[in-house]
Amino acid sequence: MDKIQKHPASFKDPSGFVFLYEGKYYRQVNQSFKHNYIFLKESGLYNQMVKEKKLIPHIELDENFSNSADWYCTLLPEQITFLSWPYEWCFSQLKDAALLTLSILKEAIQYGMILKDATPFNIQFKNGRPVFIDTLSFEKYDVTQPWVAYRQFTESFIVPLLLSVYQSPEMLKLLQIYPDGIPLSLASKWLPFRSRFNFNVALHIYLQNRVSQKSNRTSAEKPAFSRSKLLNIASNLTSFVSGLKLKKVKTTWNRYYDETVLNQKYVTDKRSIVTGWLKEIPVKTLLDAGTNTGLFAEVAAPYAESVIAIDSDADCIDRLYNHCKQTGNTNILPLMVDICQPTPSTGWRNEERSSFINRCRVDMVFALAIIHHLVIGKNVPLQRVAETLSTLTQYLVIEFVPREDEKVKQMLLARIDIFEGYTESAFESIFSDTFEIVKKEKIALTKRILYLMKHK
Repeated sequence: MDKIQKHPASFKDPSGFVFLYEGKYYRQVNQSFKHNYIFLKESGLYNQMVKEKKLIPHIELDENFSNSADWYCTLLPEQITFLSWPYEWCFSQLKDAALLTLSILKEAIQYGMILKDATPFNIQFKNGRPVFIDTLSFEKYDVTQPWVAYRQFTESFIVPLLLSVYQSPEMLKLLQIYPDGIPLSLASKWLPFRSRFNFNVALHIYLQNRVSQKSNRTSAEKPAFSRSKLLNIASNLTSFVSGLKLKKVKTTWNRYYDETVLNQKYVTDKRSIVTGWLKEIPVKTLLDAGTNTGLFAEVAAPYAESVIAIDSDADCIDRLYNHCKQTGNTNILPLMVDICQPTPSTGWRNEERSSFINRCRVDMVFALAIIHHLVIGKNVPLQRVAETLSTLTQYLVIEFVPREDEKVKQMLLARIDIFEGYTESAFESIFSDTFEIVKKEKIALTKRILYLMKHK
């Protein structure tokens, strides 16, 4: 065990575990899962799902890295560039993950298997689409038994999606507090009264909640089940989830580049400068911080293998995700992350799911039109901004928005001006502690300045 590093989240399932070895993630299959794993392979289910790009493919290795007596075989799965958590996803990402789970469930049943759990943590986003990553979630299907993961699916997928529809997509963040699913008892209280008149909400939320409360008090026998009944439930859930849609809203940010920028020449010139720098520097991974609806993430996409586009605005991220699906842009990963309050480490010993900052190591960071929001809007000192960005990247493209800018003037109207140190010279001096200023260009018809910096 000295040469491998067990993943801190992979300790609850006796079927096997994930570990890191020489920079790659592997999965050990234990003896207890042997027969289910063999059936998964021999039934044809694994090959079919890999062919349909629903399940992450793997190479099977006959090497016991852990030197464990429980070992049956080792899997080397196709690697995921960047791991994200469900509470960083937008509504449409969680919806697509739910539909993928149901699609896999229905297909597994046809092959004589079933999903023993239904958590969004079994899914990651790769090449612009969700993919199932937990090969050990499959077990032989007993046609007389109901789906044991039905409640987990409801609480982990249906409830947060419904809260997004009826309340606000910001409520998806509740999955960070309830990683095992938002309890039905809470959902029944938080959903508005009118939701009770929706047949599917009444069936899957209110009725299931009442039945579960009753079953906790009594020892009544479970009703007989059948394959056709389970397939009907899965089909009903698929139809239900497919029909869920967010209301169209207008936020401060989702029309930023359409309505709130200074002029179109500003956008055109800014895009031209950034594109020129991208052509000069080889970039594999890039983070676009404060992406809005992803205009500059799309500018970066042809030049980077992977672009992580983050914003705190749920609607912006949802629009970007759906836009990427429509245009076939597969190397942008939109995530709902606030750079001022990035996702913390959570789980057992705060180690199961690492923080966004710990996961995010990229070749380049875009920090475009956000420095004034951080310093003046959020009271984050320039020094802190520079220090944080220096931990993430080698190259930095950052836009300085001076006090003379109309947007900064508007921000200062409603508050006391305590930002005497917010100047171009101070900005350059502070960032020069950790970065070398490689290039500096003014953006047309504005006083804004773009900098290309390299970590010292």
